[in-house]
This record gives sequence, structure tokens and C-alpha cells, in this order.
Amino acid sequence: MKHLKSIFINFFIITASILSFVFIINTDAFSVDTCLDCHKDERFLVQNKRLFNYYKDWKDSDHDAAGVLCQDCHGGDPNKTNKEEAHAKNLSVSSEHSMVYYKNIPQTCGKCHDKVYKYFIESKHFKDLTNVGNGPTCITCHGNPLANVYYTSIVLSTCKSCHNIQTKNHPEIVEMADQILHRLNLCRGLLKWTTKYIDTAKSNRVNTLYQNISKSWHQFNLATTDKDSEELLFELRAILREEREKKQ
Repeated sequence: MKHLKSIFINFFIITASILSFVFIINTDAFSVDTCLDCHKDERFLVQNKRLFNYYKDWKDSDHDAAGVLCQDCHGGDPNKTNKEEAHAKNLSVSSEHSMVYYKNIPQTCGKCHDKVYKYFIESKHFKDLTNVGNGPTCITCHGNPLANVYYTSIVLSTCKSCHNIQTKNHPEIVEMADQILHRLNLCRGLLKWTTKYIDTAKSNRVNTLYQNISKSWHQFNLATTDKDSEELLFELRAILREEREKKQ
């Protein structure tokens, strides 16, 4: 009996030790992200609705799917449970050293969007931003970084703030940008229908045009963007027309 009791006690000690070890491993492996854990709290609907809405926009977004977290853009320490410690590196947007200070936003976005960043820094707008401080940043045109890149109302309202009749600063740019964006939205729709019909050569051609458009658009070279977007639309329509003719 004593022997059985001894075996049971030893088994209990060993089991408890194993469970404690597993618990320690699991705690380290699945550490809590205090940024998300705090800011998803629905009490922010009252305390700071803007922050809560920002979390909701991020959740299930492309950035969420890509694993981009709060600290990647804003700074901060997601491993700290104390608010002051978690925010120690989360500098204010008014600080010149903050990743979300308006002049630093292109570089922050460029950590992931490196090609677009490379195009943008070649533009006159970027030079105005860095030298004078009144040029646009990524969020100036894209609005909320979680918003649709082709959301025309954001872009047009932004363009109009500088390019209008009153300023006499190339007001025609607004109409050109509007036409290009509508054309690109149409191209996106056609691409969904034509993808399964595109062979390697056509696919390479379409991809090259898209890359050229991305480059010229972010360099604010709208004349080139206008030309390439027209060519892209022509290519996609030709592919669709060709496939329809085959079925007749």
C-alpha cells in the first residue's frame, strides 16, 4: 500500500512538473500583444472612438493578413503590460523622431512598400515635403492607410486642396487624375474576367504596364500614367474581345 502511495505521489510530482514546464513554454510561445489586447477594448468607443475604429479598420485588412502590427508603424512595446512602458517608444506624431511624424511617413510605409517609396522619393512632391514641409505624404493621398488605393474621392479632394483655380497651380491635374483613376478601376474589373485567358506573353505585358503605371503615378508623372493606362485598357479589352470571338 505504501509502495502504491509512493508511486502515486511520484507520478503526481512528475506530472505537475511536466505541466508547469509546458505552461511556461506556451506562455513564451504565445505571448500577448498588449497593443491589440488594449486597443480592441470596446470601452474605447466612449474613451477614444477614433482609436477603436482604427483597430476595427485594421482587423481582417490586408495589413492584418500580412502580419503588420501596431508597433511596426507606430512604435511601442507590445510585450509590456504597463501603459507607460508600452508607450515608451510610441512617440507623439508631433515629435520629429516619431515614425508617424508627417515627414517620416513615407519612410515608415517604405519599409514594406519599398518600390513605391523608391518611386515617390524621385518626385517633386517628395522634395517639397522634405525641403519645404508642405508636400503630400502617403496618407495625404491614400487617406487611412487601410483604405482602398483607388478610392477616388480621397485622391481628388486632396488634389483640389493644392491644384485649383484659386491657386492657379495646374488645376487641370484634378480632372486628369480623375480620368486615370476611373480607367484603372475599369482595368481592375476587366482583369478579373480576363485572368484565365491571359497566356504568359500577355500576362508579362499586362504586368509590365501595371508596374510602369505604379512608377509614374507615384512620381506624379501623370502624362505617362495617362498613356500607359490607356494602353492597359486597350490590351485587356482586346483579350476579352478575342476570347468572345472564339466562342462564337
